[in-house]
Amino acid sequence: MGYAEVRESYKKKYNKSLKNSWIAHVLSDHGKTRGQAPSRKGDYKYPCPENVRPKLEKILKEQKML
Repeated sequence: MGYAEVRESYKKKYNKSLKNSWIAHVLSDHGKTRGQAPSRKGDYKYPCPENVRPKLEKILKEQKML
């Protein structure tokens, strides 16, 4: 599964679009990424909003990414 499938599932279920950065932020908080990208300096430019996080985590669990 990839980010495109997660974005598509989230859009179908909640009728709202996601940013890849939001997905990456949630995955990194759960230790599911390889590490920080060399081009990224500091924190995420677009961190995942708190109102989106629980719904996104649910989708990621359904997709077996968490």
